[in-house]
Amino acid sequence: MTVGAVEPWAMRGDTDRTADVGLVRPGMVAGGVVTVVLMLWHAPFLQALEAAVTAWCARLIGVSDAYQIGRSVLFTVDGQATGIDITVGCTAAFLLLPFVAATTVLLAVRRIPAVRAFASLITAVVLILAVNQARMLAITAGMAHWGPEVGYARTHVLVGTAVSTVGLVLAGTCYLLVLLRGTYQSPALDPWDVEEAHR
Repeated sequence: MTVGAVEPWAMRGDTDRTADVGLVRPGMVAGGVVTVVLMLWHAPFLQALEAAVTAWCARLIGVSDAYQIGRSVLFTVDGQATGIDITVGCTAAFLLLPFVAATTVLLAVRRIPAVRAFASLITAVVLILAVNQARMLAITAGMAHWGPEVGYARTHVLVGTAVSTVGLVLAGTCYLLVLLRGTYQSPALDPWDVEEAHR
């Protein structure tokens, strides 16, 4: 037997009874779907944005003439013009898509509180962006140090792949840790029912 007023459908809580008012959660789900579509549709813009950040960071680590054109970061090594091109497979947006999609699904099935789902997503976003920039800077620094061909081969294949793999595993682990942090009751379990059962 439950005591107290029955919650309206629009005010029902998550599994840990955080508020979920009206169409807030459906709006979040729709926003997640739109975000995934925009990330795919506007991939060239995101690549150019990452290239701009990489060029700025490259100047900070000593590649003084690094500059961005479109999705490319250009600089000179021993008087030779060279650079890197941030392709779709190299952009952080490509690595973030699974996290955005997973968060959208979690919001849709209502199994995880919205605040916790977004906290997990933000954690993954920060880590992926940082790791991907570290990867781009490692490639740039390698090319500047060993020359365009040797530096690119060493850093892109070895260092770049290792950094991306470690970063993705780290982001996934932190995503799950934040997502599963704490305990919450099953939606079928009412505290009043538990109290009545122990009387």
